[in-house]
Amino acid sequence: MKLSELRIASLEFAFSAALPIGAWFILLSPDAASGMPFLQSAGSFLAHAFTGADVSPTMRVHYILLTVLPLQLLLLSVMTWRQASLTGQCRFWCIYLGWVATVIAIALFYWPSAIASALATYHAGKRTVI
Repeated sequence: MKLSELRIASLEFAFSAALPIGAWFILLSPDAASGMPFLQSAGSFLAHAFTGADVSPTMRVHYILLTVLPLQLLLLSVMTWRQASLTGQCRFWCIYLGWVATVIAIALFYWPSAIASALATYHAGKRTVI
């Protein structure tokens, strides 16, 4: 069975979301010495990262972009898979959001995600009529 370009793009978008999701998993996992349960530790970290007074604006923007990136990549994965089932073509917004996700990944220095997202955007737009 041959995969279409959009299905390949969908799988690449899903793959590129793995690194930011893994980063969140590491950030939210509790410290072994703290002895706190997982949810309490995760809630404490999230409260500190997004509302803490001592967190710099640069770090806050980093955490916001780190939140947006995997959500956007997973949404693109689902939407390109759906477009492959329906029309076989990807619309302009799909390509545009793919490049935005690539730029966000580059800004966060997540190069494997940026490369996979750029390849996915290329495959999504390969046979697209805008």
